[in-house]
Parts: sequence; C-alpha cells; structure tokens
Amino acid sequence: MFNGEGTERIGVFGGSFDPVHIGHLIIAQDAVEQLELDRLIFVPAAVSPHKQYCQPVEGRHRLKMLELATESCVRFEVSDLELARGGVSYTSDTIQHVQADHPSAKLFFIVGLDSLADLHLWRNADELLECCTVVPFGRGGEDPEEVAAKSGLSNVWKTKLLDRLIQIHEIEVSASEIRMRIAEGLSIQTLVPPEVEMYIAEYNLYA
Repeated sequence: MFNGEGTERIGVFGGSFDPVHIGHLIIAQDAVEQLELDRLIFVPAAVSPHKQYCQPVEGRHRLKMLELATESCVRFEVSDLELARGGVSYTSDTIQHVQADHPSAKLFFIVGLDSLADLHLWRNADELLECCTVVPFGRGGEDPEEVAAKSGLSNVWKTKLLDRLIQIHEIEVSASEIRMRIAEGLSIQTLVPPEVEMYIAEYNLYA
C-alpha cells in the first residue's frame, strides 16, 4: 500500500496535546511502525480551529511536556511551528511549512478516523489531500464505512482514505479525563509518562 523507498518518510501528528498522554504516544508508535516512518513530528496547535473557544494550557507548557514525553524515542520529534506562528493553527499551512523544510520527503498526516466526517470543511482541504498522504487511524469500535458516509468528500477520496486506514492499539484515555482527574485530586499515574506527571505537579497545571 505504501511505497517510496529511498525517500525519507515523515509523519506529522497535530493536536492540542493538553496534556500529552500515553494514548498519543501509542498512536505515534503504531503509525511509525505501520507506515515505516523515518520520523514522526508532533505539532502542538496554538489555537485549534475546532476548539477556538477552549483555552488550553500555555503553549510553552504543552511543548515542554511533549519534549519530555518523547525525548527517549529516537524517531519522535516535536515542532513549535504552530505555536511560533500563533493564531488559529491550520493543518494545510503546517504541511506546507514541513514540506518546504523537507522538499524531498514523503509526508504522512496522521488523523483520527472520526475527523473524516468533517475533513471536507477544513481550510484548503483539497490542497491538503493532494500535497501529502492523509492517513486515518481507527481505535476500534468505529465503523469506517459509516464515518466516511457522513463526509462531504468525493467518493474517490473516501475510498482512498479508507484504503489507507491503520488500526492502532485501543486504549481508553483522553486529555479531558486527565484534566478532570487532576482537578479532582485523583492520580494520573500510568496515564501520562512519569516525566509529564512530574512536570504537571511542578507547575500546578490543571488543578
């Protein structure tokens, strides 16, 4: 399904990462292995276009937590390009930036299967689909055909994206659950890397 031998294969994984947790890391590792990526770049959003009315923790904290969580993983990198750019973070702009930095690389944008339903509404969606390989991932329990049916994408693109679908290890953990547990004084041990747990405690985040 995937080829491009001799060309560097780079994955791009965006999100709020508020905070980064083991679920994010599992998605990234599964993507690296299944897509045979040379590296995967985590890109924390300055302001997510889908969460413009939600105020995340400061970007510097989310960036640092990602760096702590990935420092021992040789194929993982963290980029501050969306934070440095500021404003609403659009994936099409980010992919263009990464492509400009790595003109000979084959880019893979990793996105949750549920995002396919409204992918056609994303800014410059057609351009995004053409300039990189968009790869949806499923967590299990989702019906890919049903999700695709809700999308306004053409049938050609629906078929292409479903053909690229990768399955990741299913794990029930979310950033919102972690924030809730911290606010209620509950443990987040095992839900985030130890370094991230210590950082959150040190800066009293989400309390």
